[in-house]
Amino acid sequence: MKIAIAGGAGFIGRHLTNALTARGHHVYILTRKPAETEQKNTSYVLWQKNGARPETELTDIDVWINLAGKSLFGRWNEKTKAEIATSRLRSVQESARIIQSLQKKPNTLIQASAVGIYGTSLEQTFTEVSPVSDEDFLSRTTALWEKAAEPIETLGIRTVWMRFGMVLGKDGGALPKMALPYQLFAGGRIGSGQQWVPWIHIEDAVGMILSAIDQPRVSGPVNVTAPNPVQMETFGQTVAKVEKRPHWLPVPEFVIKGVLGEMSMLVLKGQRVLPKKALQHGYHFLYPELEDALHNLLT
Repeated sequence: MKIAIAGGAGFIGRHLTNALTARGHHVYILTRKPAETEQKNTSYVLWQKNGARPETELTDIDVWINLAGKSLFGRWNEKTKAEIATSRLRSVQESARIIQSLQKKPNTLIQASAVGIYGTSLEQTFTEVSPVSDEDFLSRTTALWEKAAEPIETLGIRTVWMRFGMVLGKDGGALPKMALPYQLFAGGRIGSGQQWVPWIHIEDAVGMILSAIDQPRVSGPVNVTAPNPVQMETFGQTVAKVEKRPHWLPVPEFVIKGVLGEMSMLVLKGQRVLPKKALQHGYHFLYPELEDALHNLLT
């Protein structure tokens, strides 16, 4: 198959590209700057730049994957939040423009989303049928992100919204930053420790995307999380166990808020999210348990 990926140079995109090309698919990575060297089964297509006409190079695409958007990590202020929202909406709008212009449309759209769309809770459990929230910046932005893809779905293209949880990997995402204090013998409870962490190993995140591509019956929202979420206290204790380091130095909420500002909600609040649709469609998790995932990534 021929597969276009916006955001293919990012953390998830890199791993996904490797998996797709290993299967023999040809991947077209939409980028703002040309690559210095091209890899086997990979082409780089300029987009979202003055003069770029990616539609002329994407004439026979089977699957369109949009993972593009400014990283959520870092201190949020009004400027940063505007960039986070705008980058996501623009990538979907440009994807829609290109797809609408193509004579042969892709048969599937895989659109990135986030479990933040459900809002936060210590008590509730969320699945794909749970209502979306508008309680905070992230839930509102994610809802707009999904809605922006509706014009593509109305073309008759099967659309899957991959609602990512916290994706754990060695070379990106939150895990290296979360493990560092333990490696320095300074790890401990973050905030109350009761907030839920909807984690998933990067290999399973990629595996769920591949599964969504392969199964034509899958559409709509899909929670990209492991089947066994844990609370932050357990997450920290498990990191400590795997790293053979103490779990002893608590970090109060006011410290996290002072460092991260409004972005602290990603650390201090959470949601217990289950991948009900993936399980219903028979996805087999490589790393259903946190300790096994961390052993793979940290040792």
